[in-house]
Amino acid sequence: IVKHYLERKYFQYSDFNVNLEELILNPMGADDGPHTNDVEAYRFAFGDFNLGVTEDELKAANAANRRNRPIQNYKVYNLLGHSTRVKCICISPNERYYVSSSAKDATIVMYDLARGREILYFDGHEDTIIGAHFSNDSKHLATASRDNNLILWDTVIGKQIFVFEHERIVICCCFSRDGKTIVSGCQDKVCRIWSTKKGKELLAFKEHEGIITAVSFSPDSDNVVSASSDRTLKIWSSLSGICTASISEHTGIVMACNYSADGNNILSNDEKVINVWNVKKQVTSLSIPIDQIPVPVGPVDGTKKRTFTMSSYCPGPFGWHIVAATSDRNVHIINPNTREVLLSLFCKAAVYCLSSGSRDKLALGDAFGNIYVITFSG
Repeated sequence: IVKHYLERKYFQYSDFNVNLEELILNPMGADDGPHTNDVEAYRFAFGDFNLGVTEDELKAANAANRRNRPIQNYKVYNLLGHSTRVKCICISPNERYYVSSSAKDATIVMYDLARGREILYFDGHEDTIIGAHFSNDSKHLATASRDNNLILWDTVIGKQIFVFEHERIVICCCFSRDGKTIVSGCQDKVCRIWSTKKGKELLAFKEHEGIITAVSFSPDSDNVVSASSDRTLKIWSSLSGICTASISEHTGIVMACNYSADGNNILSNDEKVINVWNVKKQVTSLSIPIDQIPVPVGPVDGTKKRTFTMSSYCPGPFGWHIVAATSDRNVHIINPNTREVLLSLFCKAAVYCLSSGSRDKLALGDAFGNIYVITFSG
């Protein structure tokens, strides 16, 4: 009987305990020839025995390996910043570009991530840009502004495609994974789903009692989680607008919310605590208060309250780690399984916006206008 072969370093077959590292892995039905150690191989060959493994099981194991890579090293470098606080920053999923704007900018600029060179100006808003998000193919950009508009842009030529008008200030936005829709969060307490093809509003979610502070699509694009100043998170269908869960675990304004890459968890924070919500079990699986985060570097001002300012998941295969920024100028990388702070980066000012790429890069923007990029390796 083969059991637990994905979780353990050996499998049990009859009376044998066989070390997986000693096995020859090769695809089912493959001719004899050079063998491979690819985890996508379809059978284990041991002596005269070929022990079958389904393709779906191997794909699941492969995906888990990609998501669960430990962080072994990192590099930090600075890019061209702004003269005032970085209001929003976003890395393109292909990690070739990033966009950023300051608290005084009605325009947002796209830069080459490798060189920090300016590529495009997106000029069309009439007031400060508060939020930005790339489509999954990096070909489109959505920007939210104090001018009550959400604008959809073509990132190749910098041209406006649609302007989605709102009643009040648009605070946040997020593309669905397939790029067909955008969700916006507004000061009027409403989340709206917009069609990127027709430029029309598809539905409005009106069950929050406070302004919308953050939104995130599930990886399958079927659901949205929205955070609000009413201290709740709400999970609702992007097709029907029906609320499937209302989470009231926070005691303050919820400042961020993000689905994990596998869609199984939702990360959120207020000033005092970071929570991880298990979507399937509908329970809070992890809660980290601010006083459990050590103060590793930098001067300590006892007169100022220490708070969380932002949170997210790490990029790509490191995405099971949590990124948490605190008001004492530190950004922490946390192992959620052990609650251990693996890395603390001291910045020149408090970080209020951050963005994770799809591979290995994390971008940060601080209150003095500085931009930092962290590249992880494992």
